[in-house]
Amino acid sequence: MRYLILGIFSMVIVGCASSKNKVSATQIANLKSAVENAQIEIVSDAANPVAFTNTRGLENLLPPGSNLARISLINNPNFFKIKNDSIDLYLPYYGEQQIGGAYTSESGLVFKGVPARTKIEFDSSKNRYNLTYILNANKESLTANLTLFANNTSTLRINSSIRTTIIYYGKWAKLEE
Repeated sequence: MRYLILGIFSMVIVGCASSKNKVSATQIANLKSAVENAQIEIVSDAANPVAFTNTRGLENLLPPGSNLARISLINNPNFFKIKNDSIDLYLPYYGEQQIGGAYTSESGLVFKGVPARTKIEFDSSKNRYNLTYILNANKESLTANLTLFANNTSTLRINSSIRTTIIYYGKWAKLEE
């Protein structure tokens, strides 16, 4: 009986250890190619407003399947495109505006143009790219910290000069030329 329990325990340990997601050489090559060619489109399926204070009762205004910690963006148009040296982004924004100013008809995050600064690093230990863009949008400055993973998922953290931080989770794909 003791050996049976030990055998089952060993199988569970080996099964859990081998279930870790591993990326293939093809996936890594695809990621490197997309970043080197600067032809990427990201569509987010969830957003996480980092500091949502004084929001009691707003849960009922969020899209179905959402809560204050994770807002569903499914069926909500959004994108972050990298094409050559330009960025084109259109993302819904959930959070707080930090300073006074007029609200416009565009309440989301919008930018189209060449970033003021760009930083691209490949993390070989984690097989991912970290890209940082400084974007001087219409009435605010945005810092976009984008992480692209080899399994075609992404995390995009946007810091704004006038709004609280928000994080977007999505999937990336090569742009068709």
